[in-house]
Amino acid sequence: MKRMLKTVTGLLIFALIAAVVFFYSIFVSVERLTVDYNTITSSKIPLAMEDVKIAFISDLQYNRFMDKERLSAMVKTINEVKPDIVIFGGDIFDLPLTYVPNDATKQEVSQLLKQIEAPLGKFAVLGEQDNVDEGVRSMVVDALMDSDFELLNNTAKRLRNGTDDSITLIGVDSLINGTPDFNLAFANAPEEQFRILVTHCPDLVQAEGFASNRVDLMLAGHSHAAQIYIPLIGSLSSDEGATLYNHGKHRIDHMILHITNGMGTTTMDMRLFSPPQMIVYRLKHEQGTSSSSSPDTPINEQEQQENTDPNIEQEADSQT
Repeated sequence: MKRMLKTVTGLLIFALIAAVVFFYSIFVSVERLTVDYNTITSSKIPLAMEDVKIAFISDLQYNRFMDKERLSAMVKTINEVKPDIVIFGGDIFDLPLTYVPNDATKQEVSQLLKQIEAPLGKFAVLGEQDNVDEGVRSMVVDALMDSDFELLNNTAKRLRNGTDDSITLIGVDSLINGTPDFNLAFANAPEEQFRILVTHCPDLVQAEGFASNRVDLMLAGHSHAAQIYIPLIGSLSSDEGATLYNHGKHRIDHMILHITNGMGTTTMDMRLFSPPQMIVYRLKHEQGTSSSSSPDTPINEQEQQENTDPNIEQEADSQT
């Protein structure tokens, strides 16, 4: 009898824990945008760009699970961080050929993205959902333009802060449904400058012609960290375009590859140990040496701490 009682009690405790986790993953985690703070130091970062904050967001997946209320709260979080530059990694709409955005939806998402404040500029690349056909691509490009994002499609842009000194942001088209062109993208990217490459799919690093020694920091999205990520086990699934790298921060030669969990959800509106995420990098000039990386926390290890604002979860700074 005692053994049966222990078994029933154990099962009830397990069921309670499972119910709490399930509730959190569906009703809480999907709503809360975490902020992953990082600092990157290099002699190639000019003094004029010292302490400039770059925010990277991706994968809105609007018009299915992501709605006006949820995105409005996330935009508020982005603006509270006060980034100088905002970069969007692609996929505005979720399955736009299935869940076709109407004119009101397109205007709604443009107005929300337009509210994002970044005094030194807002930039974007396209994701595989943005490139699914020419009609969708045109719709997304219009939405980006209407919200003051500049599209970087296999091209480079000098980023400045009041002087002629600059770093270079390189935007490369999506590995899936896109046409990445490294020769075109790097044509106006001086080798002596600090170079940030942004693209949608992290597995672009495996594409023919990619050279990690030409990039200091690479930012990507696409994977959503599978939306369910189990510590010590990893992502429960992987998608084409994010099979080799699908979560967190990785060192490839001297380049840092950082993959965001994204903001929205797809297939199911659920996240477990892979919350919506914005990555923020603070730039630091280092004298007398070449680019260096020295993380405060180990690569791929993320430490969260609660903020007084319930809409923000912040992660500890790491220096790379």
